[in-house]
Amino acid sequence: MNAVLLTLLLLAGTGVYWTQKAIDAQVGLFRSTDEVLYLPSGKVIKTLSLGHHGLLADVYWMRAVQYYGGKRLKNEKRFDLLDPLIGIATTLDPQLIHAYRFGAIFLSERSPIGAEQPEKAVVLLKEGIKHNPDEWQLYRDLGFVYYWYLQDYRKGAEAFLEGSKNPKSAAWMKTFAAELMAKGGSRESARFLWQQFYDTADNEQMKRNARETLLRLQALDEMDGLRAFISKVEARLGRPVQSIEELVKLGLLKQHPLDPKGFTYIYDPQTSSVQLSPESTVRRF
Repeated sequence: MNAVLLTLLLLAGTGVYWTQKAIDAQVGLFRSTDEVLYLPSGKVIKTLSLGHHGLLADVYWMRAVQYYGGKRLKNEKRFDLLDPLIGIATTLDPQLIHAYRFGAIFLSERSPIGAEQPEKAVVLLKEGIKHNPDEWQLYRDLGFVYYWYLQDYRKGAEAFLEGSKNPKSAAWMKTFAAELMAKGGSRESARFLWQQFYDTADNEQMKRNARETLLRLQALDEMDGLRAFISKVEARLGRPVQSIEELVKLGLLKQHPLDPKGFTYIYDPQTSSVQLSPESTVRRF
């Protein structure tokens, strides 16, 4: 039985290989001029796939991941092929959930991390929902893109609320939908959402992304607190404070405050603003 299964798998793999060779020969997958790359539509490739839809979908998804990773390594800011490659993968296999979910992240992230095209991520996720209406995480991701990248809090709340109707969905989605309608893009709302993403992350990269954003939100709170403290000191002294070091010398602070990554905060007396150090590795929005 195992020998028969192995033979079938080998034959299937061989079929996919030659099918892909034929497709690439006919459409010239990587013809490019100044990064304007010409890809056939997913429908064309599906027609040429000789029934190997699922396996070819994985091939094109891997191409999308490799393309994205290659651009990141080179610190390039253009991702012209990303959306078409994801589109081919999901056309070949409309149930390829991870392509919708991670593809939306790649498309939404701000440059130079991603393509900075959240509108395309919305289209991708809505297509995923159309083919997979029971996948509540697609609603969660759609709400997140609306909320975080597009600042459309009403549509974000609607997506979270619609997804919460699925009995398998996370319990916090309905609560957050209500909070989003009430508080919009408040830092409190952002912290709640990112904490949920951190607690329920599917993989280490998503968890790391959530952790970095939570540290950034913590830094923003600390900078606000330090700025408010300096204002109170200035009111008491009757003159401007020139530096954080001055507060330490006056005994008003035990030490120079550090951000969550261990770098000193910078105070600019000209603008009365507290900022991250240029050397800080805390994420900047």
